[in-house]
Amino acid sequence: MKVIWITGGSTGIGAATALKFAENNWKVVISSRNLDKLNLVKEKIINKTKQSNVFSIKCDISKKNEVINTINRIESEIGNINLALLNAAAYSPNKSQEFEIENFELLIDVNLKGTINCIYALQNIMEKRKSGHIAIVSSPVGYRGLPTAAAYGSTKAALINLAESLFFDFKKKSIKVSIINPGFIESESTKLNTFPMPFLKTSEFAANKIYQGLTKKYKFEIFFPTFFIYILKFLRILPYRVYFFIIKKFTGL
Repeated sequence: MKVIWITGGSTGIGAATALKFAENNWKVVISSRNLDKLNLVKEKIINKTKQSNVFSIKCDISKKNEVINTINRIESEIGNINLALLNAAAYSPNKSQEFEIENFELLIDVNLKGTINCIYALQNIMEKRKSGHIAIVSSPVGYRGLPTAAAYGSTKAALINLAESLFFDFKKKSIKVSIINPGFIESESTKLNTFPMPFLKTSEFAANKIYQGLTKKYKFEIFFPTFFIYILKFLRILPYRVYFFIIKKFTGL
């Protein structure tokens, strides 16, 4: 039975994806900083699927030693990690548009450094086995700069660039790398947004897309909903003058 480790597994996309993989007979390990929420998700999945192969482990990915200990525990007590879904992230929209260093520090520690901590520990064990798949959850916010998203967007842009680079580096080690760029998904994070969110989808919708994307034919980038993301991809290739004009017009800034 294959093993998936999902960070940020206590809410939203992480919890919904954990359920989807459990329904398809994977051993599922969920982790986050909140053990109480993790255990509630674990119980819900077990009750719904009647599967006992669901495990919860408290882990703060911003702490490298916690990540290493968590991975070692999974490997020794549960099984070899075939797939890691690095989904944990902090989200703090800067509605005032002030440059607040604390906001940058928080998001960089979790979204970027935390993900790097996971990749560092995973590649050591996957390289030895010459197999494994690391999937990083980023965001189309990382495609181009957007108002009020300087801190969050810069960490997501960094993750996209990181995954693109690691695609080449890890291919030599027989480790697959994927980047996942979801549009707006109903979650605790998107509840903080005060602006209209086009093409808003459920966590279950996201989980289905992620499961299909990670278990069928290999894809480097998994993104959804398709039409919305293609719009954002088109904006990415526009000259700055045109891009700034469009964003200003639609945001009223």
